[in-house]
Amino acid sequence: MNTEGSIAQHSPRRGTEGPSADKVFQQLIQPRRVPATEPETHLLAGATQLNTVFSGDRVAIWRWGHSGPAVLLVHGWDSRASHLGSFVEPLLAAGYQVVAFDGPGHGESGGHHSNVVLLGQSILQVVAAAGPVQAAVGHSMGSPALLYAFAHGLEVDASVHLAGPSSFRRVLERTALQTGLDAGGQRALMTLMEAETGIPIETMEMSHLARGLRHPSLLLHDPEDREVPFEESRELGAAWPLSTLHAVSGVGHRRILGDSSVLGLSTDFLRRTLPVNDDSMQ
Repeated sequence: MNTEGSIAQHSPRRGTEGPSADKVFQQLIQPRRVPATEPETHLLAGATQLNTVFSGDRVAIWRWGHSGPAVLLVHGWDSRASHLGSFVEPLLAAGYQVVAFDGPGHGESGGHHSNVVLLGQSILQVVAAAGPVQAAVGHSMGSPALLYAFAHGLEVDASVHLAGPSSFRRVLERTALQTGLDAGGQRALMTLMEAETGIPIETMEMSHLARGLRHPSLLLHDPEDREVPFEESRELGAAWPLSTLHAVSGVGHRRILGDSSVLGLSTDFLRRTLPVNDDSMQ
């Protein structure tokens, strides 16, 4: 759900006609398909690839490693599995397997539309196809998508959440404000999104998702994040008794994925909460 920043860049200049709710909505459900870089392509080539089908479209899945607990990586908006590639080597070295996938409308998966609910639902399908996972790492929209999956049956022993929003309603409200929608336009945007996801907006709020927050989690966020406010992780932490919130400065919203301190904190947290037997080390 980190569409807020990108959509705001296209908001109208003062004195011009503002955007319609439908135009803003279309930008919110149509991600850019970002190609893999050469290093990312090399990383993916070293994985075992498998596919599944979700909502009639192919979903591309990659797996690294053959033993140890499995860690699922979930990317954000306008992203792809390989954008979390920096996590693969340290997790393998710590004795874990790694599973990642391109969400609907992203990367090498099919589809043209996406949203946080679709991504959450696709997580459940990926796990059904690739096998159980014991931990998960979610970035930006990938974090609330995991919260949806946790609330709808996905059980893990630990999870890491990087710069994720904790309220779908607040995401839409910020987007409406940044793009200049009036009160009527904001209401129309909410209605369009509810029709797209097939669920009320309120069911993506903490009051409904809290039932899935039963395992230890680590929340990492830059207080100066310009795309998803730090307060979102603070709100998630307040609703999650087994969570630990750690501020990581100077990494922004996207550089957080490759920051060495973030990789270290994430791996150390998983080691403490999800130990690996010596005989499962690669």
